[in-house]
Amino acid sequence: MNFTEAELKHAYRLLAPRPTIIVTTESKEGHVNAAPFSFTMPVSINPPLIVFASVQTHHTFKNIEDTKEFVVNIPNEDILSKLWITGEKFPEGVNEIEKAGLTQLDSIKVSPPRIEECLAHLECKVHWIKDSGDHKIVVGEVIHADTAKNILKDGLLDVENIKPVLHLGGVNFVVGDHLRQV
Repeated sequence: MNFTEAELKHAYRLLAPRPTIIVTTESKEGHVNAAPFSFTMPVSINPPLIVFASVQTHHTFKNIEDTKEFVVNIPNEDILSKLWITGEKFPEGVNEIEKAGLTQLDSIKVSPPRIEECLAHLECKVHWIKDSGDHKIVVGEVIHADTAKNILKDGLLDVENIKPVLHLGGVNFVVGDHLRQV
């Protein structure tokens, strides 16, 4: 194999495709926020901890810093275009779930809502937050999880049927074995 040097500013793109989630939060004033993230992964089984990275200027991060709660919503191909709308830069206080034409569901153990159209939901309390370069690392402890029926097959995500959304970078996503752009 021959190798060529990669631009360091794009090194993270070599770790793609990445699962895409929609994080829902609520401000201290009760304003709902939703935003997509692909810098995410599980980091512990016991206790169940997940992590995502956010720039600290995002409304999502500010809400989490204030309330210490969030919900990870797992989308699929059916709502890819709506997921993209949640990533638009709306003024603080605008509900991206409503703007995207998605449906809010009350959560079971945290204040921020779940998104009905998503396949699964992980309700989280902040475990810790740390600086990491130009992002903040948010580790959340999953305190409640639910899934739509039939998304698991033999205890694993049934990717052939549910078609999870994987982010390559920019407007480029992989769904199943197809490249999709929004």
